[in-house]
Amino acid sequence: MELKRPGRGTGIALALLAVGSAGARAQPAATPPAPRRIVVTFEQRTRVEGLTHPFRVDELGLTRVLALRTRLQVAAPRIVGPLGAFLEVQDSRSAWNDQPFVVPARHINQLDFKQAQLRLGFDRLLGDRAAGGVLLGRFTLDLGRRRLVARNGMRNTTNAFDGVSAWATARDGSSVHAFVSRPVILEPDSLDRSFSSRLFWGAWLTLRKRRLVQADLYALRLDESATTVTRRRLTTLGGRLYKPPSAGEADYEAEMSWQGGASRDQDHSALFVHVESGFTLRRGPARLAILYDHASGDRDPADGRFERFDTLFGARSFEYAPTGIYGPFFRANIEGPGARALVAPTTRIEATVGYRALWLAEARDAWVGSGLQDPTGTSGRFLGHHLEAGLRWRARRWLLVEAAWGHFFKGSFLDQVPGSPRTPDSDYVTVGVEFGGTIFAR
Repeated sequence: MELKRPGRGTGIALALLAVGSAGARAQPAATPPAPRRIVVTFEQRTRVEGLTHPFRVDELGLTRVLALRTRLQVAAPRIVGPLGAFLEVQDSRSAWNDQPFVVPARHINQLDFKQAQLRLGFDRLLGDRAAGGVLLGRFTLDLGRRRLVARNGMRNTTNAFDGVSAWATARDGSSVHAFVSRPVILEPDSLDRSFSSRLFWGAWLTLRKRRLVQADLYALRLDESATTVTRRRLTTLGGRLYKPPSAGEADYEAEMSWQGGASRDQDHSALFVHVESGFTLRRGPARLAILYDHASGDRDPADGRFERFDTLFGARSFEYAPTGIYGPFFRANIEGPGARALVAPTTRIEATVGYRALWLAEARDAWVGSGLQDPTGTSGRFLGHHLEAGLRWRARRWLLVEAAWGHFFKGSFLDQVPGSPRTPDSDYVTVGVEFGGTIFAR
């Protein structure tokens, strides 16, 4: 959990909320009467990344990349009555890629439609007790803490879905959100598409009536046909209890998700648990927190059952380590404690420091994302320690500067697992500049 502050990303996202963007939050409020009929906003992020001593199979030496992400958004909140429309175009590219680094497939997504939707927004539902809406088309989603479904922040490309989404939000902030969609497949050099072979749907309930105990309850379903590679048919049921951070008070969070169904024609049963406790100083402000994660792994790769947790369409940079060309840890077959400190001395500056010690949840399962696995389990489970620091500076209303550093103290698993590059500890550094704002409103 984080201190209350301007949302992740830029002021562009806030502007979109104000005019009724459907995808930016899990519980969007209905579009209020707007003085403008059309609003056009622009956002551009340029980020330099460097990584030494990679840890994945077949990666050696220094890697680097110049990541470029550009967005243009057009919102028409009130076309006729409650009917509005929203369009977002995104272009994700990279340069300076050195050999033998291979750009991940989801790092590049040349000019494409990220969102394109019609939307009905209602200021009053159930009398005057709630607001809500429904949208049809392509959209992005942030649900809950963003561990299972997220509009990606640090990643150079963004998840999207084609379908229908509906929500209602009460006065106290409690809400319900339901959707039926087809996940969009990112095509680096051509138009993105979704297919009937993949269906993702679910419902998310948020209860905020009590300050000390707030809750999320959710049910998600992903169905992939036999023609897909992963052939997932997963039901994810979960809940989250939490108290948001507040100055001079302790806070907490506990989330548990269970998955059942099938993956690659094997029975699937998996579990994810996150617990966290924090305290926010009255002055600073600053928040200190300790936390623990467990995402189950596959105990026996040869038993015909698959027990590795699937994080679906979730984000991970806020919880484990920066992603981009780095991202050593996934929310799958992993466990361990951590600590995090966040300091925001002004509304324009935020600094974070984090530490994690991480193990494989199951020694015989893969270290996800690395290409490394020891089916015998004799290489052990200890992945290592991770230390990171980050800085966000809102230099101007239209300008955001971000920097991050990560150091991976590699553990005994990397010394022993077959095929390991056995390189020294890794360092990752990134510096990025993001600018943008409203360029037309009428």
